Amino acid sequence: MTAVLAVTARKQAIVDAFYKQHGPCCAGCDWWRWSNTVVGECIRTAPVSGVERLAMIGVTGSSLAIGAGHIMTRREHFCGEFRDTDGLTDNAALTRRP
Repeated sequence: MTAVLAVTARKQAIVDAFYKQHGPCCAGCDWWRWSNTVVGECIRTAPVSGVERLAMIGVTGSSLAIGAGHIMTRREHFCGEFRDTDGLTDNAALTRRP
């Protein structure tokens, strides 16, 4: 179990470092849940079909069935729903929402 926690912590550290280096983006957004260090899903959006879910990360077809869920985005994506209540960067105060 400790190995799993170490891997999870390492992935989170990579995502946090990306956000600190690049400023406001999905990697630092409270609504974003990473799947790996490059892509994750936005829980701010309503669930959509599997095809729509993967469209923003450039997947146009898959041999596996993809179920409905939240939209997947790359870590560098930035949208109007961005929120950072943890304040990991100096930019956080400008993007914080009540």
